[in-house]
Amino acid sequence: MKKTITIVVLLCFATLFAIGQNDYKMMELVYLRPIPGADLDAASKAIAGHNVKYHSEKPFKASMWSTLTGDLQGTWTWVMYPATFTDYDSRPSGEAHDKDWENAIGSAFDIVASEYWREDDKLTYRPENFKSGSKVVFTVFDIEDGDKYRFKAILEKVSEVFKEKKYEQNFSVYWNQFDNKNGRDVAVETMFEKWSFLDDDQKLKEDFDEVHGEGSWWELMEEFQDIVVSADDELSVLMPEMSVK
Repeated sequence: MKKTITIVVLLCFATLFAIGQNDYKMMELVYLRPIPGADLDAASKAIAGHNVKYHSEKPFKASMWSTLTGDLQGTWTWVMYPATFTDYDSRPSGEAHDKDWENAIGSAFDIVASEYWREDDKLTYRPENFKSGSKVVFTVFDIEDGDKYRFKAILEKVSEVFKEKKYEQNFSVYWNQFDNKNGRDVAVETMFEKWSFLDDDQKLKEDFDEVHGEGSWWELMEEFQDIVVSADDELSVLMPEMSVK
């Protein structure tokens, strides 16, 4: 029994971290909740200065987002992308960096969570000449234990529709690199520029049936309901004054 458990743990570790690979892209997310009464104007200027000084170039480029919906509504999300764990060996750090970061956020925010999301390049779809938008829906899924492979199969089918129909919006898939009790396992990101995007007539169901066969959408929904514990839509908008272009 002990050997079986050890094997399972090793398999999970290999799946999550893909040992030996360092050519992927990853987002580091730091969720910051403003402290009531804090001087956010001063904090904003300090964060902007920190990002320009230490996070102005890839792979350590940083941006700030305001989270409008979901469990983390009201937080500011600091995002660093696309550094890998190997890149972290040379990431901005040291006494001066750490002091500058602490001065920027220490008296104005509580750190709610820090997460590392690895992009799945095989499932991710970005249209040709894709440009990042100033708004994003980051949908985070809690998957039943042991069913991530089934959810990956769902994502593969959806991604296939995006690619075949050449949608104008992206379908970016990220896997959380560390287990957590909050069940934030996998996320799908869609970026857009204009609010009218949310009013557009989405034809995913019709397109899905066309690509995978009549009735396949409802089969997908049954599978979805069976393995997804919950989903949380984080609608966020870019805070350009604190983001590096």
